Amino acid sequence: MITIAGNGCTQNSSSKDSSGAITGTVRLGPHVPLWMMHGTLTVVVYMKGSTSPAYLPVALEEFYHPAFPVPFRITQKNVRLSGIDLKGNVRLVANLTIDSGSPLVASGTYTGATVGEVAVGGPPVNLLVDTPAPR
Repeated sequence: MITIAGNGCTQNSSSKDSSGAITGTVRLGPHVPLWMMHGTLTVVVYMKGSTSPAYLPVALEEFYHPAFPVPFRITQKNVRLSGIDLKGNVRLVANLTIDSGSPLVASGTYTGATVGEVAVGGPPVNLLVDTPAPR
């Protein structure tokens, strides 16, 4: 017989994701070549730190061979830097990238971004990927 005893499991309210999430949809512009959908869509969250004047990438979500429109939800689990809490106002950038490795299909990147800042936990965000990135 095996007996397991303990104090149980409790969750500290400060460890919950009280800051919310960033949700929305990424749409593809009409002039973006259809072969780009064989690439990777990355939605990146940029935050301005308390000691940094620049926006830094802190979180991302990736979609391989996306079928547009692509809904996304970014939470604290998507943050890639330790010690960063996903909260406050952020900027979002969506990049659709393909590296074909073939002379028959062009490689490239198309991008779309929020015009300004959006609030974490705010209303859903609509991103339009339609601008070719410089090579």
